[in-house]
Amino acid sequence: MKKIFLQKPLVSVVILTWNRCSHVLRAIESAYNQPYRPIEVIVVDSASSDGNIEAINKNYPEVLTIRLHKNLGCPEGRNIALANCSGDIIFSLDDDAFLDFSALSLCVKKFQRELNLGVIACQILEPKKASSNNLREHYTYLFCGGACAIKKEVLNKIGYFPSDFFRQAEEGDMVLKILEAGYSILYFPESIVYHEKVAINRNNKLFMFYGCRNELYTVIRRYPLILMPIAVLWKIIVWNWVGIKNLIPHFTLGACFFVLFKIPKLLLQREPVSLSTIKKIIRLRKELKKFR
Repeated sequence: MKKIFLQKPLVSVVILTWNRCSHVLRAIESAYNQPYRPIEVIVVDSASSDGNIEAINKNYPEVLTIRLHKNLGCPEGRNIALANCSGDIIFSLDDDAFLDFSALSLCVKKFQRELNLGVIACQILEPKKASSNNLREHYTYLFCGGACAIKKEVLNKIGYFPSDFFRQAEEGDMVLKILEAGYSILYFPESIVYHEKVAINRNNKLFMFYGCRNELYTVIRRYPLILMPIAVLWKIIVWNWVGIKNLIPHFTLGACFFVLFKIPKLLLQREPVSLSTIKKIIRLRKELKKFR
């Protein structure tokens, strides 16, 4: 049953951080500068060595801080933050990002107007340029885990991010579960998150390995059986072609062999979505081209 919000639901702002002390303080400041209340801020620290927690406790003693004994990766770190939230709405923010002045209140109003809405994907802008990407509001199958708002009831129903991904592609697994549960995902450009541009190095070995491995994990666990073999083959072809183009095919090929040995375990973990959910994603992908 989809929940009707109170007039002023509690919003939890969750931030996962690792060795970015000055950045995370800026992110926290942007949360408390929001005119919207009530809010709470939860910061999970992935075993930083730069005094993150001490600086947060000194400057923002009201923040709930959780220090991990080691870096568990982005998805599991976020999961720990999400599990410690009290809010009906959770805003997940990267530690090197910060909120526009009215980002939270705009998300709350949008959730209150659309009962079926599960996730809001915010517009991400570079702070120095701050020029819109000119995309209109639209329903989508994409969102960024470090710049989004999600209803707590969605997490209560579908669970959290895949804890064994460590980094990359965890949103793809969540999207399938969100849409399967009957919720929608909305790109909402009025709610803005500022984030310094990060050049994704396609030659990065970790990018190649985890991207390939985790997308294969998602296909094997979530795709309907009739589509799973062809989808696995397609992912293998695409990722290894990227590896060849970047002269490091051994990392994508290594990811494929890694998954091969995990197949018995992955098959036991299968919770496939329906064909209608896959069709919905295909339809949303076609519609998205109209906005570009």
